[in-house]
Amino acid sequence: MNSLLGNIINITTDSSLSLVQLKVQNIVLTTIVIDTPETSNYLKVGNCVKVLFKETEVILAKNISGIISLQNKIDCVVRSFEKGKLLCKIVLHFGDSKITSVITRNAFDQLEIQENDIITVLIKTNEISLAHD
Repeated sequence: MNSLLGNIINITTDSSLSLVQLKVQNIVLTTIVIDTPETSNYLKVGNCVKVLFKETEVILAKNISGIISLQNKIDCVVRSFEKGKLLCKIVLHFGDSKITSVITRNAFDQLEIQENDIITVLIKTNEISLAHD
């Protein structure tokens, strides 16, 4: 599981759902949670939270251009990778944090991933979870 630290900067609530914007290092990430500030004490602007997402939910793109609906985009540097017959594990650095992605070998070969490449990490809004102490 990938884990980053972030601070809540905005919360928009509709019924029992909240769209939460987080500042993680120098970027803004967005998640949707089935909670509201009224039902969960941790949902307060300014609070520090853990931003969690699975390795298999990390989409990778190289030289991405154009407008896409995916809101969560993080530019990272490839530090290492392990190639298997079916899957590949890629370790990326984002500032002082590490993000791991697991993608198919076909996708890895198609992207021609090398160490020190700049890769854009994409994460769907509904694939990010929040945790607090």
